[in-house]
Amino acid sequence: MHVTPKVIFKPFLLLLTLLPHFLFSQEVDSLKAILDSDVHDTVRVRILIGLGKEYESTNFDQGLQYYQQALRLSRSDALADFPRFEGLVLENIGFAYYYGQGKSTELISYLQEAMNSHSNAGLLEELSKTEFNLATFYANFSKYDSAVYHYDRVITRNKANDMDVQMATSLSSSGLNSYYLRDLDKAAESLLESIRYSRATGDTARIYAPYMNYALVLKEQGQFERAKEYIKASLEKVKQIDYTHGIALSYTNIGQILIKQDSLDEAFESFTKAWEYQQKLGRSPVDYYNNIAWIEKQRGDYRKNHEHMVEAVESIPEGYAPQSTADVYTSLVEAKLFLADSVYFDLTNERNKLYREALPYAQSSWQLADSVNSGNVKLKSAEILALVNAKLNWFQEAFKYSQIARELSDEINDQARTDAIARMTTEFETERIEDENALLQETQKRQVAQLKQQRYLILGGLSVLVLVAAITIIIQRNRIKLKKANTIVQKSLEEKELLLKEIHHRVKNNLQVVSSLLDLQSRDIEDEKALSTFMEGQNRVKAMALIHQKLYQNEDLATIDFAEYAEQLMAELATIYPSSGEVATKISAQGKSNFDIDTAIPLGLILNELISNAYKYAFGESKGELNVSIESLGSGKHQLTVSDTGQGLPADFDIAKAKSLGLRLVRRLSKQLYGSAEYYYEQGSKFIITFTDTLERKSI
Repeated sequence: MHVTPKVIFKPFLLLLTLLPHFLFSQEVDSLKAILDSDVHDTVRVRILIGLGKEYESTNFDQGLQYYQQALRLSRSDALADFPRFEGLVLENIGFAYYYGQGKSTELISYLQEAMNSHSNAGLLEELSKTEFNLATFYANFSKYDSAVYHYDRVITRNKANDMDVQMATSLSSSGLNSYYLRDLDKAAESLLESIRYSRATGDTARIYAPYMNYALVLKEQGQFERAKEYIKASLEKVKQIDYTHGIALSYTNIGQILIKQDSLDEAFESFTKAWEYQQKLGRSPVDYYNNIAWIEKQRGDYRKNHEHMVEAVESIPEGYAPQSTADVYTSLVEAKLFLADSVYFDLTNERNKLYREALPYAQSSWQLADSVNSGNVKLKSAEILALVNAKLNWFQEAFKYSQIARELSDEINDQARTDAIARMTTEFETERIEDENALLQETQKRQVAQLKQQRYLILGGLSVLVLVAAITIIIQRNRIKLKKANTIVQKSLEEKELLLKEIHHRVKNNLQVVSSLLDLQSRDIEDEKALSTFMEGQNRVKAMALIHQKLYQNEDLATIDFAEYAEQLMAELATIYPSSGEVATKISAQGKSNFDIDTAIPLGLILNELISNAYKYAFGESKGELNVSIESLGSGKHQLTVSDTGQGLPADFDIAKAKSLGLRLVRRLSKQLYGSAEYYYEQGSKFIITFTDTLERKSI
């Protein structure tokens, strides 16, 4: 699900910028009377457009005549100094064909002609406005490639000419349509640029759209918690403007993420909230049934899953988007297959009946997805159609669509789906080979029975026994040699492990000695700033010593559990600062959080600085919360987040320009880890450190 900003194209609104407001309140006769009077040609062309608008829905041919008169006048020498009118008339003719006759081909043709007119006249803003309308119509027609192309042209023209024609919306819409095409890198880039642009210009009225659409990209990459953060940010915005459709979409998307996190009861509550808002808009329950069917599938109740999907298909409204219809059909096919292979596993007739019922829906899903070239829906449709054909033993068709699915998977670079398709193809090939082998074995049996070559079989059997005996002897000897070698290696490893523990222990002791010396030396210091500097240095030494302590105490000497380390570090720092007693702390880890010493030391120093800063400056004497989370982003990338509910840093704070030693140390250590440090204010300070682990850094 996604958010697309409302764009109203009807000529009525376009004319507001050109026609005096009083013209819209006049009757047709009044307009004709003005047309017959002695008025300037600029007024005449406006009135002709107004008459065309009045007639287009009731008498299209009459309305078209007025538009044609306006077009001829706009191209005459009388209006040579007013080139904008030709493009305006062409655009209104296109709208008339679409809204009056439902003809999209004529709409696109006239919009393109209007763009040519604006371009020839050098009217860049008018050109971008018309091209934005064209891109949005392409998106509504599910022509995602064309939509992205024209949105990007608007964006490029804006940047080249310092214009702001639908800039934020063009960026957001380009990102959404790129997401439909499975170009996730471009989608993320455009959506984040839209968010940054809206914030920089202060035009944040529609920032909920890129928030929501970027969450879709994060969801596709498995970053569920971050995706929920963006959806909640979008939800907050749409609630402020009471945008009911946006509220419903927010709850729907949160529910879908909760399913992926196996929080099914919470997902059901979220879908129910979404349905409450959808009912206010008089919407079809197709999305609601589709989503709760998904929940039942995850619970393993395939009967209810099938029942809800049947209700979803029956609820598909007229004009429902082709890719959405294809997705619902695919889910119904899956429901029928699950029901057949579980509840009716032992009932051949009922099972085959469900397979046959599923086939036309699978075929329709593929046709719809193919017609709009929606990458992810096409892939899913091809996979399910291949599976249904395989269930019906139509292996040629199954192989055909599994190959299509493989090609689509390669195009969109979706490794998980590629693996799934590979498994499906392998299963198909295995079944085919097994059938061929069974036939070959049957033929061989008949030949053996006919020839009765018992002697050759016995000789062959004896040869095999001799060969097996020889191989067994060789294997046994190799096992003995390997066991001896393993014993030697194990002993060597134990000795090295003991030595490594001793090294870490001594390093930790030496660092503690350094810390104690700093403590003793600081007792004679009366200057508070110098004393604070000594304490910070002592804390940094302790942070490094704690890492070595964790290493020699672990069974695995190579890495430490950073979440456990963070908890112990926070506890030690809490004993130093008096404000810590009123602060609630929380440590959380998602994914792998074990790091070796090359990563743990700089990361521990970063964490020491951020926790110390929070205790010193964030809360004062008030209560608050301090949270630390470590999250794996995949491909050797990780994210450390330290946030508090304190007063935050100044509004103009820029971490890249921070002069304090601690924050400069944070930035430098982040770069050392091939990462970055960012600061945000979200009801308190929030520092986000992205970094790369040792293995990935070495590969770079």
